[in-house]
Amino acid sequence: MRRDKRLTRAWSAIACSARARFAQVWLALACAALLGACRATSELAIDSDPAGAEVRVDDVVVGTTPMRLPFKDYGTRRITLYKPGYLTNSQLVVVEPPWYATFPIDLVTEVLFPVGWHHVQRFQTTLEPGTGTIASPELAVVLRRAEVLRRAGPEGPKRELASGADAAPPPR
Repeated sequence: MRRDKRLTRAWSAIACSARARFAQVWLALACAALLGACRATSELAIDSDPAGAEVRVDDVVVGTTPMRLPFKDYGTRRITLYKPGYLTNSQLVVVEPPWYATFPIDLVTEVLFPVGWHHVQRFQTTLEPGTGTIASPELAVVLRRAEVLRRAGPEGPKRELASGADAAPPPR
C-alpha cells in the first residue's frame, strides 16, 4: 500500500511538472505573439490637390488619393498620379528610413525590443490643369526621333545619322 501511494505521488508530481511546462510554453508563445504585434509599421501617405487622382506606385495601380499605403522596404519609388482634365504627375520619391529603422539600431528596436513604432512618409502634390496632348510641332520631332531609332537597330543610332538633318534636336 505504501508503494502505491509513493507511485501515485510520483505520477502526480510528474503530471504537475508537465502541466507547468505546458503552461510555460503557452505563456512564452503568447508573449512572442504580443511582441510580434508591436513591430514597427510604415505607411506612405499620398495626397493630391484635387483629390481623386489614380495612384500608381512603381507602375502598379494602388488606389486613389487621398490614401495610405503600408510598405516594408525603404528606397526610391516612382509615384504617378492620373486624373482626367489634369496633366500626369510622375515623380521619383526617396522613402528614407527613420532613425530607429537604420542598421544596426533596427536590430534592437525591431528584433530585441519591438516597441511598435509607426512611421508615415508623406507625399503631396498639386495637379496642373491640362489635357496632356502633344502639340503638332513637338509630335513631328518625336516621330522623326522614333524613325531614327527604329532604323538604327540594336547597336543604336550612328553618330553621323544622329547629327544629320533627319535627327531630332535633343529633348528640352
